[in-house]
Amino acid sequence: MKKSKFYYATVAILIAGFAFISNRVQAGGEKFYSDLIRLDKVVTKINENYVEDVSSEELVDAAIGGIRSILDPHTAYFTPKDYEDLKVNTEGEFGGLGIQIGIRDQILTVVSPLAGTPAHRMGLQAGDKIIRIDTISTQGISIDDAVEKLRGKPGSPVKIQILREGMLEPMEFNIVREVIKIESVPYGAMINDSVGYIKITQFAKRTSEDLEARINELKKKDMKSLIIDLRVNPGGLLNQAISVSELFLDKNQMVVYTKGRVKSQNQEYHSRRNPIWTKKMVVLVNENSASASEIVAGAIQDWDRGIVLGETSFGKGSVQTILPLDGQQNTLKLTTAYYYTPAGRCINKPENAVRFKLKAAANDSTKKDTAFFYTKAGRKVLAGGGITPDVILPGRKYTRFSTELLRKTMFFNYVIKKRFEINKKTKITPDFVVTKDIVDDFKKFVYADTTFTKFKSASIIALDNFREIVKKERVERGDTLPGDKDKVEVEGATAALESVLRAETEKEFEKNMDYITYQLKAELLGAALGEDARTAFELKNDNQVIEANRYLADHKLFARAFKKAKDKG
Repeated sequence: MKKSKFYYATVAILIAGFAFISNRVQAGGEKFYSDLIRLDKVVTKINENYVEDVSSEELVDAAIGGIRSILDPHTAYFTPKDYEDLKVNTEGEFGGLGIQIGIRDQILTVVSPLAGTPAHRMGLQAGDKIIRIDTISTQGISIDDAVEKLRGKPGSPVKIQILREGMLEPMEFNIVREVIKIESVPYGAMINDSVGYIKITQFAKRTSEDLEARINELKKKDMKSLIIDLRVNPGGLLNQAISVSELFLDKNQMVVYTKGRVKSQNQEYHSRRNPIWTKKMVVLVNENSASASEIVAGAIQDWDRGIVLGETSFGKGSVQTILPLDGQQNTLKLTTAYYYTPAGRCINKPENAVRFKLKAAANDSTKKDTAFFYTKAGRKVLAGGGITPDVILPGRKYTRFSTELLRKTMFFNYVIKKRFEINKKTKITPDFVVTKDIVDDFKKFVYADTTFTKFKSASIIALDNFREIVKKERVERGDTLPGDKDKVEVEGATAALESVLRAETEKEFEKNMDYITYQLKAELLGAALGEDARTAFELKNDNQVIEANRYLADHKLFARAFKKAKDKG
């Protein structure tokens, strides 16, 4: 069997990619090339002797896939067509769901849904495991392949199946793609006489300019302290993370640095201007804050410029470099470095990198899962990936029932149908009160929906599973005769239990009444008065914002947040 020209070309591409990397690897030498020759021999023997013809393209693609499987999920190989598709997806207009995704424990996972997008409206949450896209399993899928499948023509549907912690069964979402255009600084306002609040949803081309304009607007309103909200912010452009940090840091202070195996990847980024805000501030983060968000939060924390409050961030702190392999535009996107905060904390969490083997310096937080570092003022800050807040406070938690209401878009669908009718009876204003009549009408709407009537509590799902187990055991024992006494007793007992559990399920609506009333008002305000009115209402009921405001209002409490952390050392 002769080797085709394509075989030599594809092997050359693979070798070129290895050679590109090896030229920058100080250690390895002959061992690297002997291993490379071993790979070439394996491919050659398969090509010449395997019982069936296997195309060289399949062999090389499989080899590349195998290599990728031991690297981190952000590494990818692009053919010329793949690379062109990537540029269209990242530079052009496309339809999507509005989610940031990553690989956690080798499973495709939602990092965060973006506010105002189809995914956000349907209640997708950070940590949801995407196990199927349409009919295709996501097992072993790369992030780039997943993005390609999730994106599509605006108006086209996509079905995703997810696993959620605490749920016993997979959940299915049918989502219609939309053009995703997110304003990166969508909201800024005074939440009381002295405290300003600004939300940043992503780090895009104009984020720092828009943020600076918002800050200057609030300064004219006599703002004394500031809350910057980076929750549910998946990140974005590095240069914008630096530019945003510059608004708060002194000139020439380090914002972030990168470190990899290759010296050219070791770079420091410093503030190049004087700050425009030097007074008190709180930065909000949660498990959905990633990448550029973590760079900004880490810099502010390490330079003691403000308190970080909320939940530990996602921990996506890796740098990807596009490496051309040949003259045919075959390209490798390779993780080449990690991001580090000014104090030396690695932002990347170990679980976000399959191979976490950087040769760490003596004070490098990659050496162990957790370590302590010190800020400019000598405060102790926790490392180990992500940004751990100075004040840890969980955000709103959702029950399974409330999650199902969101997933089925019950609030959104109800408000779209009823808002004009409600507005005629009771004018919708910021002081509007959701009446019992509205709640009762919503309940009728929910239970008239054929998709929602299939809702099962976790206990009923567990009972269904138990029945299947009992049935399987009886078949294995050969107890299949009708009228069997034991069988009748088991069925009677499970039926009685199901009756009790269903009665409990019917109480779910009342048990979730506070949340239902809150969410109805939020949706009605958004539909009738716009997103700013909705956001203002949500902030008044946001426990993390309320706590941030408490720290900013109390000088002693604010000071203790720094002192307490320092005393732990």
